[in-house]
Amino acid sequence: DTASRVTISDTLTFSDALSKALLENSRLQSYGWQVRVKEAERIQASLLPNPQLNAEMENFGGTGPFEGYGGREVTVKLGQKILLGADRLKRKQFAGATKELAGWDYEAQRLDVLTGVTKAYISALEAQRQWQQQKDLVDVAQNLYNSISAQVKAGKVSKLAQTKAQVELSRAKIDLENARNQWESARSSLASYWGSEQPQFKQLKGELSMPSDIPEYAKVQTYIQRNPDVARWATELQQRESALELAQARGIPDITVSGGYKRAEDLGASAAIVGVSIPLPFFDRNQGNIKAAKYELSRVQTQREAAVTQTYKALQAAYNRLDAAAHEVNQLQKQVLPGAKTAFEAAQTGYRQGKFDYLEVLDAQRTLFSTRTRYIQALAEYNRAVAEVERLIGTPLSEISAN
Repeated sequence: DTASRVTISDTLTFSDALSKALLENSRLQSYGWQVRVKEAERIQASLLPNPQLNAEMENFGGTGPFEGYGGREVTVKLGQKILLGADRLKRKQFAGATKELAGWDYEAQRLDVLTGVTKAYISALEAQRQWQQQKDLVDVAQNLYNSISAQVKAGKVSKLAQTKAQVELSRAKIDLENARNQWESARSSLASYWGSEQPQFKQLKGELSMPSDIPEYAKVQTYIQRNPDVARWATELQQRESALELAQARGIPDITVSGGYKRAEDLGASAAIVGVSIPLPFFDRNQGNIKAAKYELSRVQTQREAAVTQTYKALQAAYNRLDAAAHEVNQLQKQVLPGAKTAFEAAQTGYRQGKFDYLEVLDAQRTLFSTRTRYIQALAEYNRAVAEVERLIGTPLSEISAN
């Protein structure tokens, strides 16, 4: 409904992106309906079997003594199945475990959506920042071209320098268009998380977070049981155990007891009747389904081991990427970027004083802007790695002490 929708303005914030995705992501909504389906099935599993009403009329409409309705017999019986194997309790336990499992699946999908939106927002911030930087590069290239053109007119430098500056300016404009296209793609990718075909926002608010102290891997991996993809397996085993118990319970035959009334018109008499129906388990004792349930339980146990192993492997890889990205960001920020900026400023000053030629300025310019590009990429990679690690442990890294 419209009351639960988030309105998007020209400037999108990270919190609005998360809220809108949680409320309007169609895949997440389908998992929410699945939880409701399993809850309804749990309610159904707890119900008793309905009693059966059986009415019969015989010995009428025939020949001889059965001609007409004078010799008819009317029997009315009410029967109720008695679940000797506690089928109702076992069904309820199985349905309850299935509902809980659907809840874990919903939680896993919710974290997937949150992580996906986070990484998409980071990538969009990266693209927005790269686009802005490319605009700055075009401005620098344009100013350099104008300066060289003026010197060509004054006869201080050759026409060749102007041609090279023109080529560099054209390349910068091509890269600017590519950066704009990447920004548009990143916007569309982010908006797709809430089913929008045309992004309504024009820009993003926020900055890429700087690296902070990273907890030791030994500490981080202790939180892996909070990952719903891992935690769900305890419920999965419980469900399979319930399925085995239910199959065993269904191997015990249920009886049906009945009682009623019988009226014989030709005798003018009535009588009560009682009955019991007991299936004889000579052939079918549900042994096939019991064996299948045991095999399924063993299969889930091995699947659990494989899933946990795979999660640890993914966490180690994500943590390594996080650590490497943090190191790269710190090195670029503290050493490489300041040096590249100083070299570019010195080259510009030297060029104006006639100490350096155009190629030296161009080389310093390329070094500075390629370093800035690398810095933005490393910063975005660091933030994406944080999101991935937090998804794998189901816990924000800020809650884990780095000491």
